[in-house]
Amino acid sequence: ESISDTDSLPFEFFSNLWVSLKLDSMILIVDDELGIRELLRECLEDEGYVVKLAENALEADKTVKEQRFDLILMDVWLPDMDGVSLFKRFLSNGITTPVIMMSGHASITSALEAIRIGARDFLEKPLSLSKLLPLVDKHILKEHANSDGILEDISEIITLDLNNPLKGIKETLERRYFLYHMNKQKGNITKIAEVSGVDRAHLYRKFKSLAIKIK
Repeated sequence: ESISDTDSLPFEFFSNLWVSLKLDSMILIVDDELGIRELLRECLEDEGYVVKLAENALEADKTVKEQRFDLILMDVWLPDMDGVSLFKRFLSNGITTPVIMMSGHASITSALEAIRIGARDFLEKPLSLSKLLPLVDKHILKEHANSDGILEDISEIITLDLNNPLKGIKETLERRYFLYHMNKQKGNITKIAEVSGVDRAHLYRKFKSLAIKIK
């Protein structure tokens, strides 16, 4: 059954959108402690992310040259090179993958130095999953939005004001949904119609109402 241009998309569409973003996302974990690597991998894979591991700077440097990642979680202290120096090497090699530094209390200064030169954030050890998962989600979403050029203002999806009327929030989410598929399907209206379940005629009106330009 098609959805009219006055209807709102069901919640499943937005849930599926977020799941598809996660399944397309690669995260590299760089930490010399096996327990932490495995814990992070298990938690992030449970969330739907694809995870790779590196136990030292040498392995991490080799891995990022061979494969593109959407996010890197990296310990400040590594056995062969400190995380800040490794991050500087990434930058000098033109690797712009977002990095979240992980540090114990004694190494927070180093983590802040990494942020000063471009790291996205830092997590203090012992790690709190209640802080880790929302932070990872936030930066993964930013990375997809920035790399794909599908959001003019990332704040519209990350900081929805729940005090606003429901209609406005739904319109923001619908706009995000269609911008994502507009980019993913390279503007192919037929494919977008198939994925969304909205027929072509209603789709054009929907785009007009959401101020989405057709490529």
